Amino acid sequence: MKKLLIMMASVFIVSVQPVMSAELTILTENLPPLNYLENGVLVGPSVEIVKEIQKRVGSRNPIQVYPWARAYKMALEDENVVLFGMTYTKVRHDKFKWVGPLATKRDILVARKDSGIKINSLDDAKKVKRIGTLRDDTRERLLKRHGFTNCEPVSDEQLNAQKLVIGRIDLWAYKIPGLRTVCNLAGVDYNELEEVYHLREIDLMIAFSKKTSDSIVQKWRDTFNEMLADGTILQIRKKWNMKLEDDPFPEIKD
Repeated sequence: MKKLLIMMASVFIVSVQPVMSAELTILTENLPPLNYLENGVLVGPSVEIVKEIQKRVGSRNPIQVYPWARAYKMALEDENVVLFGMTYTKVRHDKFKWVGPLATKRDILVARKDSGIKINSLDDAKKVKRIGTLRDDTRERLLKRHGFTNCEPVSDEQLNAQKLVIGRIDLWAYKIPGLRTVCNLAGVDYNELEEVYHLREIDLMIAFSKKTSDSIVQKWRDTFNEMLADGTILQIRKKWNMKLEDDPFPEIKD
């Protein structure tokens, strides 16, 4: 009987262990100020939160920085892929498994202050010649769903900041927080730009591919919630608000 119990326990351990120790492909993009490259090193509050989750669950997989379109395709199609921070939308709800939120953002349209452009509605924005977007990003998808045909996509938002100030695009679909930081990284004077239209407010999450085990996702979700409860996430958010001129979490007042 004792031998039988030991054999059963061994089978259980063997069957469960691969699920809990599965290799994960962990991806993000260059998205200041939440996760971005600084002198070739990936930094930011979202990076710090994800690394702390990894530490607590025992994951040693490296975080890789990919262009958004490629990372999104991998998360959509491949097994055991983690992608952060992904904008949560109703359209995406059933395509991924979710943990978070990491942060809340406001999607906006930005113009040069001297452009004279006034946007009071989406129809006004449709009349400009070119709107800079990030390829396959949710802001680009949002505009296209509303019938926009004037989007001009790029693979890095710093290019949009540069194109806006030299007049190669008329508007830029971007977000707060992040506008000041991406301008600084692009060598663009933030004070030359202004928000001309508010598109929406929405959460940024950790997204798992559908082909990821529920037990792995739940472990990450439980750990994220533990970090909320023990104050770790609030501490990280406050630290980065103090560190960066462009507050990643403007909703935190102290």
